[in-house]
Amino acid sequence: MNEFELIERIFSQMQATHAPLTGIEKGIGDDAAVMALPARSRLVSCIDTLVQGRHFHADFAQVDKLAFEIAYKAVAVNVSDIAAMGATPHSILLALALPERLANHEWLTTFAKGLFHACQLFGVTLIGGDTTRSAQLVLSVSAQGLLATGRTPAVYRSGAKVGDKVYVSGTVGDAAYALKHPDSPIGQQLAHRLHMPTPRIALGAALAQAGATSMIDISDGLYQDLGHICQQSSVSMRIHLDQLPSSESLATVELSERLLCQLAGGDDYELAFTLPAHIEPPTSNTPVTCIGEIVALADSIATDAKSPNYSRLELFYQNQPVTPTQSTPFYVA
Repeated sequence: MNEFELIERIFSQMQATHAPLTGIEKGIGDDAAVMALPARSRLVSCIDTLVQGRHFHADFAQVDKLAFEIAYKAVAVNVSDIAAMGATPHSILLALALPERLANHEWLTTFAKGLFHACQLFGVTLIGGDTTRSAQLVLSVSAQGLLATGRTPAVYRSGAKVGDKVYVSGTVGDAAYALKHPDSPIGQQLAHRLHMPTPRIALGAALAQAGATSMIDISDGLYQDLGHICQQSSVSMRIHLDQLPSSESLATVELSERLLCQLAGGDDYELAFTLPAHIEPPTSNTPVTCIGEIVALADSIATDAKSPNYSRLELFYQNQPVTPTQSTPFYVA
């Protein structure tokens, strides 16, 4: 049995134990999947690629160890993008570039368990994909979600308005610290945040209903991702560093390093969003924290189309602006 037949057998066995969502007329096993969409629904689609040595460890010993987590995360990061649009996740497609040394029953079974565990948690069905050989492990997952026309508006990055409040869900910086310090006690406590993030599906849908004006999931780091909202909405943000939410573990880290993880570290997969000042965030099992407000663009930025995203964010600490000459609470050597 070659690796392709092995994959087909393992995935078919796993698929048989998970009931598909309604509306899937044809899933795995044909040239393409066929879905019957609910009346007056809109399709939301995204794709994300994870590459060995960039998005997870290059060492095959670590890849062997994290088969379950790698598959889980490949699904989670795409579902997070769907959640950031305010949509309900529906289905996924998987393209798998597989090294020969991983094409064995043990690794593929563990990988499939992680994949289908994520699908079950997030309410999605694997409806097809493709497999090829590769020197390194590469996974591309495409996710589809649904929005009910007229009832659930999509939330884009481009709707933030001056006066809106800026919020973030959960806590930020945990994954970045775990990636930077994998062998430290705190890094090990936070490893689950790096390897098995939780997309905020229910919160994203509730925010769409509540009137969120913009939203993005935090994949590239809070600072950079907030910059995307600023750029797309033609606004600036004032962010209060002492309001950034920290987990109990990360709160014990030295302040300057903690803030760098929270601002520049990626892989949080929390939601950053804006709401009009008079609207309170919806009640949710996921805590949300107000970290700032939307302000008007400075004239110099507004007239410069090439102005970088980061120049649109104003950082404050204890109500004082953080600047290159006044860098507190950051330390400059």
